[in-house]
Amino acid sequence: MQASETQEHGPWQRCFIALAPDVATRDALAALDVPSSARRVPYEQLHLTVTFIGALTAERGERLAAELAQPGAALEPAPITGIEHWPNATHPRLTVARLAMTDGLLKLDWRVRSLMIDLGLPVDARSFRPHITLARFGRDAAAPEPCAQPPANLQANFEALVLYSSTLARHGARYRALASAAVG
Repeated sequence: MQASETQEHGPWQRCFIALAPDVATRDALAALDVPSSARRVPYEQLHLTVTFIGALTAERGERLAAELAQPGAALEPAPITGIEHWPNATHPRLTVARLAMTDGLLKLDWRVRSLMIDLGLPVDARSFRPHITLARFGRDAAAPEPCAQPPANLQANFEALVLYSSTLARHGARYRALASAAVG
């Protein structure tokens, strides 16, 4: 896993670890309908968050990047089991593609959590719910129309495990890859 040279000095802000979908998966996700009242996540920013970290120093970031580069179990395709509004359809914040919890995703979650503990980094207390955010709603969004469901055979394939930083901007967060390693 190679760390970005522009991020070697100073703290890394709002960091998280995610799986980056391959091009075919991004294309399929971008073709799914989302409510017109929602703001679609940009194509290049589609990802499956494994864990949120927060701020990192460059030293801890480099150690984390090196550890994430160690070979892990192969990651099989994950079936996309549905499209939902989260936290609920009445007061939505997100439209997500929900993925099945495969053995590979479960092992990856366990590996990342264990690594975070070993490095003395915070561990996200929330349960891992594999999903890819497709769209975001404004704070006062009304209940949107029900989501059209994806084709029964739609699966997500991933090409990389990525350590990202997130910068809040006027029109939503922007993600920058700090380090990445191929998966699969």
